[in-house]
Amino acid sequence: MLKKIAFAAVLIQVAAFSALITQTVLFASTATQAANVQASEPVAVTDMECAKATWPNIPGKCLERIQARQ
Repeated sequence: MLKKIAFAAVLIQVAAFSALITQTVLFASTATQAANVQASEPVAVTDMECAKATWPNIPGKCLERIQARQ
Protein backbone atom coordinates (compact mmCIF):
# COMPACT_ATOMS: atom_id res chain seq x y z
CA MET A 1 0.00 0.00 0.00
CA LEU A 2 2.79 2.40 0.95
CA LYS A 3 4.64 1.58 -2.29
CA LYS A 4 1.56 2.52 -4.34
CA ILE A 5 1.21 5.86 -2.53
CA ALA A 6 4.91 6.62 -3.02
CA PHE A 7 4.71 5.69 -6.69
CA ALA A 8 1.66 7.93 -7.16
CA ALA A 9 3.50 10.80 -5.46
CA VAL A 10 6.48 10.37 -7.79
CA LEU A 11 4.20 10.32 -10.84
CA ILE A 12 2.48 13.52 -9.69
CA GLN A 13 5.85 15.24 -9.22
CA VAL A 14 7.03 14.15 -12.67
CA ALA A 15 3.79 15.37 -14.24
CA ALA A 16 4.03 18.76 -12.50
CA PHE A 17 7.66 19.16 -13.53
CA SER A 18 6.83 18.26 -17.13
CA ALA A 19 3.98 20.78 -17.19
CA LEU A 20 6.24 23.56 -15.91
CA ILE A 21 8.92 22.78 -18.49
CA THR A 22 6.31 22.72 -21.27
CA GLN A 23 4.93 26.11 -20.23
CA THR A 24 8.41 27.59 -20.08
CA VAL A 25 9.34 26.34 -23.55
CA LEU A 26 6.04 27.26 -25.21
CA PHE A 27 5.55 30.70 -23.68
CA ALA A 28 9.13 31.93 -23.45
CA SER A 29 9.12 33.26 -27.02
CA THR A 30 5.78 35.03 -26.51
CA ALA A 31 7.08 36.92 -23.47
CA THR A 32 10.24 37.90 -25.32
CA GLN A 33 8.27 39.17 -28.30
CA ALA A 34 5.94 41.16 -26.06
CA ALA A 35 8.90 42.74 -24.25
CA ASN A 36 10.55 43.79 -27.54
CA VAL A 37 7.67 45.88 -28.86
CA GLN A 38 9.00 49.16 -30.17
CA ALA A 39 7.01 52.35 -30.22
CA SER A 40 6.13 53.52 -33.70
CA GLU A 41 5.60 57.08 -34.78
CA PRO A 42 2.63 58.84 -33.16
CA VAL A 43 -0.64 58.53 -35.00
CA ALA A 44 -3.20 61.30 -35.20
CA VAL A 45 -6.37 60.40 -33.31
CA THR A 46 -9.71 61.44 -34.74
CA ASP A 47 -13.04 61.79 -32.95
CA MET A 48 -14.26 58.65 -34.70
CA GLU A 49 -11.35 56.66 -33.30
CA CYS A 50 -12.11 57.94 -29.81
CA ALA A 51 -15.75 56.88 -30.19
CA LYS A 52 -14.69 53.34 -31.19
CA ALA A 53 -11.89 52.97 -28.62
CA THR A 54 -12.33 50.30 -25.97
CA TRP A 55 -10.42 49.63 -22.79
CA PRO A 56 -7.41 49.03 -22.50
CA ASN A 57 -6.54 50.40 -25.97
CA ILE A 58 -7.79 53.95 -25.46
CA PRO A 59 -5.39 56.54 -26.93
CA GLY A 60 -4.17 59.15 -24.45
CA LYS A 61 -5.74 61.98 -26.47
CA CYS A 62 -9.17 60.42 -26.00
CA LEU A 63 -8.98 60.49 -22.22
CA GLU A 64 -10.49 63.57 -20.63
CA ARG A 65 -8.09 65.41 -18.36
CA ILE A 66 -9.50 67.46 -15.51
CA GLN A 67 -7.89 69.69 -12.93
CA ALA A 68 -8.51 69.21 -9.23
CA ARG A 69 -10.48 71.93 -7.46
CA GLN A 70 -8.65 73.92 -4.85
